[in-house]
Amino acid sequence: MLILHLSDIHFKNGEAGSPMDQDHHVRTVLLRDLRQQCETIGATPDVVLVSGDIAYAGDADEYDFAQKWLEEVCKTAGCDTSTIMVIPGNHDVQQTITKKHLVQAIHNDIKATADSKLLPGKLAQLLHEEDSRDWLYRSIENYNDFATQYFCDLLPPDRTTVERRFELNDGSTLCITGLNSAFVSSQNDKERSLYVDPSAQRITHEDGVTHVVMCHHPYNWLANGQQLEDHLNVVSKIQIFGHEHTNRVVLGRDWIRVAASAAHPDRREDGWEPGYNLLELSVDTEGNSRTLDIKAHIRVWQNRPTQFVAKMDGAADHFSQSIALEAWTAPQAPPKSDHVAEASAVPDGTVIEEDASMTSLRTLSIRYFKLTFSKKLEIAGSLELFEEADTKLPDHERFRRVLLRARERNLLDELKAAIDAATPVKLPEQEQ
Repeated sequence: MLILHLSDIHFKNGEAGSPMDQDHHVRTVLLRDLRQQCETIGATPDVVLVSGDIAYAGDADEYDFAQKWLEEVCKTAGCDTSTIMVIPGNHDVQQTITKKHLVQAIHNDIKATADSKLLPGKLAQLLHEEDSRDWLYRSIENYNDFATQYFCDLLPPDRTTVERRFELNDGSTLCITGLNSAFVSSQNDKERSLYVDPSAQRITHEDGVTHVVMCHHPYNWLANGQQLEDHLNVVSKIQIFGHEHTNRVVLGRDWIRVAASAAHPDRREDGWEPGYNLLELSVDTEGNSRTLDIKAHIRVWQNRPTQFVAKMDGAADHFSQSIALEAWTAPQAPPKSDHVAEASAVPDGTVIEEDASMTSLRTLSIRYFKLTFSKKLEIAGSLELFEEADTKLPDHERFRRVLLRARERNLLDELKAAIDAATPVKLPEQEQ
């Protein structure tokens, strides 16, 4: 299995894609290097992880540019856009909202809970109270509008993390969980001032499951970082971070921790060094033991000549780690069922079962969200995918549930036909 890890893209409205875009060359070289690395490894990414700071100021236009560039990344790497998985960072927060007195009051209420034993209860309480959770998450509304097409949007209290599961080479499962460390982010951020909510503690041992956790902020930025680190060192074999714009690999006995350079660091930073990561994973089942073999390819920017090169581990051009896994035997597959789901209200999709239909839906979702608002409404109405309760939900959540209902009711063919009919046909350019 191959994981592509990007972080801190920081697309800035008015700069990204403009004639004054200084990072255009960096992105071009990154794509060329990515293509070459995938060819050398002999694989295409199974998942594209973006560990936060997709935008610069949480602006909707910044996400539009990010969506187009991530499509280009996937095309270059030879994978589908359905492989994209994102989480928010502090730059995905709209500061105009976090500066409001009411939002700051909620932030201060959290930060005033000095007793670490009381903190999980305080966070859970605020995320269950409708008014407080709405204000805490209002600052990432534009992020949610962008992330919904990848089924990575967040809706407290039941969906404050994102999760995807993949099959490893021995038939076992790789579970990737993305945490939200930005819901208390504001212009007042400093180390030990941010949080992840108690849902992170639900990640636990499962037979035949290897856990990967992705979080924008490293532990030293979290007030409850020590508690999270202690927990993840036990349950998560791979821990992925962004934010600090510094590539770093830490090898523990039972885990590997990988931090990414920023794809677009601020050029005023000392040690400006764009970068990205590729992680090769495989399970070795030789003999009676199982080990997770990891090769971390850390790609960093080099000047004169400008290119991406490997960060070296001694004489090796990658970092290697083998982690012992528990014994596990693949269970016998259950008999196939011809059951057709009844037309019923779909829950919030906190846990999405990954199968062929979900893969198809992920691809359709990206096309669906490219349509105009009125076209999305028209399709949802024509297929009778709206429910009365949807009227109280934010738009991104309403359309998310529309898509999940289409899958639940075996209407993906009809959904595809409707999207095809609503998608403008691109005419070939006329010959000069």
